[in-house]
This record gives sequence, structure tokens and C-alpha cells, in this order.
Amino acid sequence: MIRFRQIEAFRYLMSTGTTVGAARKLHITQPAISRLIADLEEDLGFRLFNRVKGRLEPTTAGVRFHRAVEENFLGLERLRKAAETIREDEHEGLSIACMPVLATTLLPLILKEFFKLQPYVPVKVDSIGNSELLVQLQDMKVDVGISAEFASIAGIEVEQIYETDPLCALPPGHPLATKERIYPEDLEGETVIGWLANNALSHGDEDKVYFGRAGVKPRCLIRTYTSHIRYAMVANGFGVSIVEPFASSIWTAHGVVVRPYETDVKHRYVLAYPSASSRSSVLQDFRQATLKVAGELAGKQWVQPLPAAEAADEH
Repeated sequence: MIRFRQIEAFRYLMSTGTTVGAARKLHITQPAISRLIADLEEDLGFRLFNRVKGRLEPTTAGVRFHRAVEENFLGLERLRKAAETIREDEHEGLSIACMPVLATTLLPLILKEFFKLQPYVPVKVDSIGNSELLVQLQDMKVDVGISAEFASIAGIEVEQIYETDPLCALPPGHPLATKERIYPEDLEGETVIGWLANNALSHGDEDKVYFGRAGVKPRCLIRTYTSHIRYAMVANGFGVSIVEPFASSIWTAHGVVVRPYETDVKHRYVLAYPSASSRSSVLQDFRQATLKVAGELAGKQWVQPLPAAEAADEH
């Protein structure tokens, strides 16, 4: 019967390449490592290593078995990390991973509602990009994530909470600011602040869905990961940008003009949970607070109407 200690010895021998290194990792002697490997080979029924000029070289079977071992140890490592996280928490609390723009706009509104239900629950907030957020959820390092919608991924369950149209952000005094709505054709020849590729939309996808159907090819000199940086670049006159609406009220105070952007694309946002986790009453209350805020935002007008004179010119 294969024993866990044998597998540990095999993993360390593969990673260090020597019985000396493996023995140091396990804090046992070299002969003990050799004995564990010999017993493992006997239990498996095939050789894991060949001895060549005094060195141990993995056999083909040994390499294949190592792959299988690593796949299974990945799950055990995630369990170990989850246990460490739980052990470090002195009290039951809530750990949230959130996209930066949502952490500074949507999340404070949610927490106001949440603390009405759970006034004494400690909350940890990690403001990170979508890619890292998914890893945190898979590793069960956080209880819940709030992010832009993403493709189905193993180990994560999602619940859509909000859907909205994109906006076009314009620098102060931009000629297009007199228009009630912005169309892709309006941005022909404009410099556009774009997404970097590891966000919800890669720049190739963004160019295609926002501009491709109209045959418009944007000129992007600056690309960035975060929405606030896009708004900041627009505020400083570097170009226009297709943006989410949550941060619009912050940046209109700095002169940015936002207008509806006419496209079939929707911006969707989700609550995301580790698939293997059971949902505590604390997490259920956070979900309830989130859905309440999302419902209140459903009818929100994110852009201010044009001044009367400009509206008359537009029509």
C-alpha cells in the first residue's frame, strides 16, 4: 500500500535531484530516503529512477507518475492554504476580493447595507484585478468576489448582479461633448484610451466589439488595466475612452464628460464564490445587501442630460 511519506520522498527527490536534498527537506537520513523510494517502487510495480554514473535519473514511468502526483498535491496544497487562512482569522468575518473600480464605488454602498444586517462582523477587502481575483477564489482565500463577468472557470460559481451599457468618456471641452449619444463612427480618427489584454476584454476583443462593426479602427497610444486610470487619462486630455459607469460621478467632478455609447455590448457584473464553499449566514447577508444595492442602481441615469441649448442644436 502506497504511503504518504513515500510520496513526499519521491516529490522532494524529483525537485532536488539528489537523496541529500530530499533528506534535508524531510529532515531524515539519505538511507531513509532510499528505503522509501525502494518501497514505493515495489508497491507501484515499476522503476522510478535509474542510477547513471552515481546520479539518479527519472525513468519515463517516473516522470509520468510525478505529473500525476503533482496534480493531486495541488489540491492538497490548496486545502493547506485554506486551513492557514481559517487559522489566522480570530473571529468569523468576511473576506472580499473586488475589482479596483468597484471597490471604490459599488462596494461602499453594499457595505452600508451589509452593516445594517451584520454590524459587528469584520470585513477584509482586497482590491485586485480579475485574473488575481479568480486565483483567490479558486484557492479559497476569499469568501466572495465582485467583478466583471468572466467565462466559466472550474472551481468558481457566479451570480449576475448588474448589467449596464458602456459610456464614452470625453475630455473637458471636447467637440463630441455637445452630442447626446456617441456612436462608433464618431470616434473615427480619435485617440482612444484602451484596455490591456488581461482585463475582462482583451484589446483585440475590445477593438472588435466596440468599433469593428462600424469599420472604425481606433488609435490607442495608451492602454491600462483599471477604469480609474482610463478616466484620469481622459481628464488630462490624452484621448477618449469607452468606460464603465460606476466611477463616472467621481470623474465628472474633474471635468470629464460622459455620454451614452451606442453599441450592442453590455457590461455585466457578478458575485463569484468558491464552488466548494458552503455559504454562511454572514455571506448570505452580504449577498442580500449586494442585490438590494444593485436593484436600486438598476434605474439610475449615469449621465446628465445636455443643457437645453446644446440639446436643441443636437436635434
